[in-house]
Amino acid sequence: MHTVQSCRVTSPGVICGVLLMLSSLDGFAAAAQDTASTNSQEEHNCSALTGFDLQAVPGGPAIILSAQLVDVPEGGLARFSQSGYAGAVARHFGPIRRYCDVTGYAAPQNKFELKLPLAADWNHKFYFYACGGFCGSIVTAAENFGLERGYASATGNGGHDSALGFDGVWAANAPELQADFGWRSNHVVTLITKAITAHYYGTPIRFSYMAGNSKGGQAVLMEAQRFPEDFDGLMPSAPVYDYTGRNTIAAAWFAKAFSDGHGGSVLDDKAAQIVHKSVLQECGAQAGVDEGFVTDPPSCKWQPETIACHPESNDPDCLTPRQVQAVKRLMTPATNSKGVVLYAYPYIPGTETQWTGWNYYGKPSPRLPPRIANLDLPAQHAGYLADEKVRLNIDALSFDFDRDPATLSRSRQIYDATSFDLRTFKAHGGRLLMWHGWADGAIMATSSIGYYEGVSKFMGGRAHTEDFFRLFLIPGVHHGSGGPGLTEFDSFSALEDWVEKGQAPEKLIAGRVENGTVERTRPIYPYPVIARYSGTGDPKVEHSFVPFDPTTR
Repeated sequence: MHTVQSCRVTSPGVICGVLLMLSSLDGFAAAAQDTASTNSQEEHNCSALTGFDLQAVPGGPAIILSAQLVDVPEGGLARFSQSGYAGAVARHFGPIRRYCDVTGYAAPQNKFELKLPLAADWNHKFYFYACGGFCGSIVTAAENFGLERGYASATGNGGHDSALGFDGVWAANAPELQADFGWRSNHVVTLITKAITAHYYGTPIRFSYMAGNSKGGQAVLMEAQRFPEDFDGLMPSAPVYDYTGRNTIAAAWFAKAFSDGHGGSVLDDKAAQIVHKSVLQECGAQAGVDEGFVTDPPSCKWQPETIACHPESNDPDCLTPRQVQAVKRLMTPATNSKGVVLYAYPYIPGTETQWTGWNYYGKPSPRLPPRIANLDLPAQHAGYLADEKVRLNIDALSFDFDRDPATLSRSRQIYDATSFDLRTFKAHGGRLLMWHGWADGAIMATSSIGYYEGVSKFMGGRAHTEDFFRLFLIPGVHHGSGGPGLTEFDSFSALEDWVEKGQAPEKLIAGRVENGTVERTRPIYPYPVIARYSGTGDPKVEHSFVPFDPTTR
């Protein structure tokens, strides 16, 4: 500054210009030096995490394998494709340009990845995404939603490495890995990654959130039941909380329904399309307007016999007798020979848009071998996960509904998140927002109703439940995302507002996006309230719908 002032007073013409330029260069050099110094300090703070001792930390022993600063690509962070986090239309890139990427594991094989925003970008909150399926790998994009919003964001591999899909071989003769996968892994990884987060920033975490879909949803409920103080806000979606029952009893029941006796299915895409067309004719306008999806499946009385082929007819849009029998059994609760219900949540109308890959072979995938999941699951789960030792000669089609369920008690203790007792989680001040898609072809949304009603009964009724736990059922949404319905909504922000501002979610606004444009929107009210068209206004706009509580009739 002294040089510039002197120039203005005493130095004419070119000399003054040179001095001004030199002064500017000095400023640029100083700024560059400051930036370099800041970058150097950030790199040091991040890489120094590899020396953080995690041997005696709760959840340990654990070790950090790597810690390095990573630049966010110009196009932004890759996003994990799940509903519930606002869609592509509503997405906005956050301020995150660099982050500290940390990898490691907690004994014995609980691998994790933790993405830490720079200190100036951190929102003082923690986000954990639980893996789905049979886990077995780090889905690195799963953390990016939280990172983009300024969260310290973590995920894990479920306690083991394995092949993609429903591979149970990792669990063979490995009871410790089974326990980690069933209930322990996410807890210990949460404790470890929280400790790293607090150490890195030198300040406590203000709020903690956990989300997950399918098995990840089971993991979220397991946290509420077993470790109720780990998180402030939980968002399970499509949770397979009765993990044993769905993977063995229900899967075997469904497999016997569609089996053609030769390792395939009597159902196919054509049959599913025929079913869907008929279902929509019967139940496609339940909300008072025809939208191309079922909005209240439990009240839909559609039966497959209505589209059975007649011998004298040449109608191509009909089902063969064997297909009618298959669909009817798919939509019937699993029972034993005495009629005792073993699994109460069969397929419901509207789910036929996601039968592929579950009840018949779908299109080949370069990442997954061809499969019919309901045919494969019983052998994988009962064969490798259920017992301490491998159970031989397990097959879905030979499952004995009178004898075999009683042999699964050990599995239920490890994997099932079926407890309705959420008193400690509620007393801790926790909030639980669960959602499920009505068109889910993997886990029926009625199972989430069953869990919610079980909790409600245990907690003393609806009023004592909805103050901390609410369930939202989204029309036309498949298993976690996709489907013909209202796939775009932001339940996570609603959970944040509930936890941090005390604003209980009275409704979600869900929409349908076509060609990058929001084509329709609809309010989604907490169960058991449903939305109905008011009779006036644009039926594609949420303001034209009103709440209806069927329990008040």
